[in-house]
Parts: sequence; structure tokens; C-alpha cells
Amino acid sequence: MEKKIQDVMSKEVRCCGLNATIPDVAHIMTAYDVSAVVVLDDEGYIAGIISRIDLVALRGSEEYWHGLDASHVMKTEVITCSADRLISEASKTLVQKGIHRLIVVENAENDTRLRPVGVLSQTDIVRDMALGDWK
Repeated sequence: MEKKIQDVMSKEVRCCGLNATIPDVAHIMTAYDVSAVVVLDDEGYIAGIISRIDLVALRGSEEYWHGLDASHVMKTEVITCSADRLISEASKTLVQKGIHRLIVVENAENDTRLRPVGVLSQTDIVRDMALGDWK
């Protein structure tokens, strides 16, 4: 029986608020060794996502990024999934969309306002493959 996302995902989602400064976002990424931070609105719903590459791109504009916060930098299109999807489906989504992670949410099918409950990254999938118990 194939594993589901909930069997492999990380349950710790690193988040920040809309008003988090860019140095705060960078600190979260480095302190927790993650490559993306989910941006939440004041009610705890997903507003966007900021990846490491977004911050690297900002660094190229030295004079520009200092006054920005998460709401200015985040991507609002966040690819999400529910925890009960199969890993094979999630893997196909990652490859087709050219992304590194899926944000796992509760009630993904029934609500337009989503709360994060986990993250499934390429690393999680590869780590699971290395364990060898998926045969």
C-alpha cells in the first residue's frame, strides 16, 4: 500500500506574519534550516510564501529591499495539497509545477482560506525513498 503525504511530511511549518521584515524572514530560514516560509494573515490563514530564491533575488537590489516586509515579497500563488493524497500524486505535482515543496493544508477541498498543517518537500520524498520501507 502506497504511503500518503501525512506519512512523510514535516509537521512543522515555519511561518511569519504579513509585516515580518525581510531580515526576520531570513532569520527564520537560517535558524530552522528551511528553504521557504509560509506567510500567514492575522487570522492564521495562508496569504503567501517566500522562498530562499526570492530572498537571493532581493539581495541583488541592495538599496531596494531594506524597507520591504513579507507582504511585499511573498508569492500569493501557493501550491497546496491535503495530507491524505498519495506520495506518487504529490511527486507528479512537484515535477509538473517545477516546485520544491507542497504546503499541506486542512480542508483543502472545501475552503478557499487555508491553514497549513505540514510541508512535503522534495527532501522528504527522497529521505523516505532512502529508508527503503516503501517497497
